[in-house]
Amino acid sequence: MSETDTAPTGVRCPVCLSRVVLDHGELWLWKDGEHRKLDVPSDATPEQRRRLLLHAQVRCPNHVGEFPEHHLPYQYVSADSDPVVIALVGAPRSGKTHLLAAMIGSIQNQGLEQFDLSVSPLDVRGYEQFTNTKVRPLLDRDEMLARTSQDVWDFEVGLMVSDLGRPSSPPRAVAFFDVSGEVLATTGTASEQAFLDTVDGFLFVFSPDDMEDDRPDNTFATVLDMVGGKQDKAAVLVMGKADLYRFEHPVDRWLRDGVRAPDPGRVEAETGDLYAFISQYDKGETYLRPWREFGRAAIHVASATGGNRYPDRKRYERPVRPQRALQPFLTLMAATGVLGTPGARKVGR
Repeated sequence: MSETDTAPTGVRCPVCLSRVVLDHGELWLWKDGEHRKLDVPSDATPEQRRRLLLHAQVRCPNHVGEFPEHHLPYQYVSADSDPVVIALVGAPRSGKTHLLAAMIGSIQNQGLEQFDLSVSPLDVRGYEQFTNTKVRPLLDRDEMLARTSQDVWDFEVGLMVSDLGRPSSPPRAVAFFDVSGEVLATTGTASEQAFLDTVDGFLFVFSPDDMEDDRPDNTFATVLDMVGGKQDKAAVLVMGKADLYRFEHPVDRWLRDGVRAPDPGRVEAETGDLYAFISQYDKGETYLRPWREFGRAAIHVASATGGNRYPDRKRYERPVRPQRALQPFLTLMAATGVLGTPGARKVGR
């Protein structure tokens, strides 16, 4: 058997593209501001072992050394099926951070069993950090969220997602990364740009403010020009802050439609309606470009907050009430193969 016929072992690190192989003798735990070696006692009960491993991390070999030392969640490396990498792309004012926070909060509040999915944290520490710094401030305290990082991309939150309709199918690790197109265009290195090759699904977020601007943002174009193999990837376009158009057809119709299990006919109908609506504003075809270039694509409307913020304060005028924040997530799970029902396999095609 030739080397090219041998399947690679381990999983591909989304940070540096190295192959990471699980070694239970080399596990790490983040404690007191540093990574410390984790030793799982040989006499630990199955429940004790499971609890320890939920917090464990695996150090990436970082073969080329282009990035600082980094670690991956244990479940990302140990899962029996390939992880799914999701990239959030959008201009700073698109509301993508708020949308992701509303999405995770909606999962926490509503669950996904009605959609034949089960979700748990990929990494307990990271999940709790995202909840405490993003989800709870937005949903409980009606606060605006600020992006503080100036990195090309950041890991935001990870989930373990199970398809309840396929009990024999192992859970999939799903990792969400926030991609900064504006930083990528100016300071991104070739190795940082290579991250885009690891992405399975893209969440392109834009707002009415973006569409109505006489000078369209170039974030989408920057990312799209660097992504290869788009026909093998999935993309969901989301018109965020759709409450600003809540009295305009067809936005009003789809906002009222609520969250539905991924149905190819319904997704196609919404995509067609919104494509026609967005085309009225998107004269340069900036925001519709992903729909044309990806093998599987859909368009949704959603609102992370359901209302406006105070002009001079970093809070919202009314209690935050997300609208359809879960719909893009469900469509992505279908389009990336995490949800494997017969109907889901046709979504976005």
